[in-house]
Amino acid sequence: MYARAVDEADARLRDLRHEERGELCLAGAALAAAVVATEIYPALAMPLFLGGLFVGALGARTMWRRWDLLDRLAGERDAHIIAEVLAFASREATTDRRRGFAVLIRGRLSEAARSGEARVLAVANELDALALELEDGDLALDPASAVACMRLLSDFPYSPLLNRELATEDLRSRVRQIRSGFRPAGR
Repeated sequence: MYARAVDEADARLRDLRHEERGELCLAGAALAAAVVATEIYPALAMPLFLGGLFVGALGARTMWRRWDLLDRLAGERDAHIIAEVLAFASREATTDRRRGFAVLIRGRLSEAARSGEARVLAVANELDALALELEDGDLALDPASAVACMRLLSDFPYSPLLNRELATEDLRSRVRQIRSGFRPAGR
């Protein structure tokens, strides 16, 4: 990513956060006013309620757009200078998430062994090594590599581990990319 693209993404995240808060606060105020209007001026209650629901839906849509942008940026190392993106990506590098990834990798390896899936079995040693490194508490995993690992295990259309249409070399390359993100803890 270019520095300008990172700055634009940071500005867009801030704009979406402000838009989200504004819409959700307005929706809450309209819904609260609808409740009050039931006692004071009942004819106004339904329009306020419907308006609150509509603005709340807009707030939810904005929340989704902000989450989607964060998710896309989390895999970009250059975008990790944005604190919110780094925090989002760092959630994937926690010990619990890493252990979960290791369990998923081992489960996929077992499934490939049962079905005789040569594409995955060709990379079995590297996948097993990745699972061991994920469980190793003496190793820290770079947040961008943790996001890449999460996508390897969950993003069916683009994951060479899950999508049988993708080549074995794609899988081997992705596993090596993830494994390059490990370093001794504390450094």
